[in-house]
Amino acid sequence: MRYLADTVAIIRHLCRHPGLGPQAARVLQEADAGQHRVFISAITLMEVLYLSEAKRVQVRLDELIEFVMGSVNYEIVPVNADVVLASAGVDDVPELHDRILVGTAKWLGVPILTGDRVIRASRHIQTIW
Repeated sequence: MRYLADTVAIIRHLCRHPGLGPQAARVLQEADAGQHRVFISAITLMEVLYLSEAKRVQVRLDELIEFVMGSVNYEIVPVNADVVLASAGVDDVPELHDRILVGTAKWLGVPILTGDRVIRASRHIQTIW
């Protein structure tokens, strides 16, 4: 299976945080074991950069990139014109970063691993937590 992990999901996975949703935790553990493909949006990279510089998360950008690049089961997805066009139709997620994540999942045709209530309420994609 293929999935998109949101920022909180991938950070919690890398930190082994107990607050990661049980279904998302299972998917990410199975991805680590080679059973799934997990996409990481370039938006997540930017959020990790911002949050780590602000000392709000323990994961640094270089650590996340090294993790993704060191695995064939994880892939960074750019924010390109197709993603922006898919995001344009997402009218029920007002926050820009979240809207781009939903647009990315919509464009890829995959569910999002997220605990975000607004994203989970979106009619545009399937979520797993």
